[in-house]
Amino acid sequence: MKRLLITLSFSTLMVVTACGDDNTGGSGDDNAGTPGNNNGAPEDTDNIPADNNNEFNAVEENNDETIDETGEEGDIIENEAGVFTLHSRADDIDPVETGPIVLEIEQVLAASGTLSEEMTEVMEADEVEYIQVDMTVENTAEEDITFFAGSGTMQTDTGEQLDGDMWLSEHIEELLMAGTTQSASFYYVLENSSAEDVESVRLIWEAPVNVDYEEVGEEPEIEVDF
Repeated sequence: MKRLLITLSFSTLMVVTACGDDNTGGSGDDNAGTPGNNNGAPEDTDNIPADNNNEFNAVEENNDETIDETGEEGDIIENEAGVFTLHSRADDIDPVETGPIVLEIEQVLAASGTLSEEMTEVMEADEVEYIQVDMTVENTAEEDITFFAGSGTMQTDTGEQLDGDMWLSEHIEELLMAGTTQSASFYYVLENSSAEDVESVRLIWEAPVNVDYEEVGEEPEIEVDF
């Protein structure tokens, strides 16, 4: 079952599509979008929802049911975080291999939203325009490898160069132990353009290194057209 979710906590705001047993190329994890361990993000225990995942399922406007869709252009989602529009989405993206690291980009989407009063106070803005990147990183080596998955730099066709927002994004450990896999969602907040206008993005990461800090691959790079 495909489910479009908006996850909200005071350290995380995201639009996520968790794909099931079809051929769309997305993740089969129904918990996709659960907040990760953000470096330096403060905990506000007084405002944590009763739900252990700190999630609010997105609902269609004027409807109490979860949206069971892949998330298509023009979808409107309303929840406690605000009202959001999914402008574009790409999920047919070939994996990237560099040395022993396999980088699987499950989906990239462009979205914008008008924030609720509560989130406006937290974000210090009443609107947000952003690109979301969901990825899985696997270390296929028999040794530990360091790869900075969260440090990818994005270039948009609208002329912006962006780093991932570490406040909103989930976290992947830089040291990937031998044979392990980690997944996370990363968020790139647009500063000078609208998500609706973004037609393609380019992402580049530093090359992975071994325990001796020797490069064991090239700098991975992808380009995604919406």
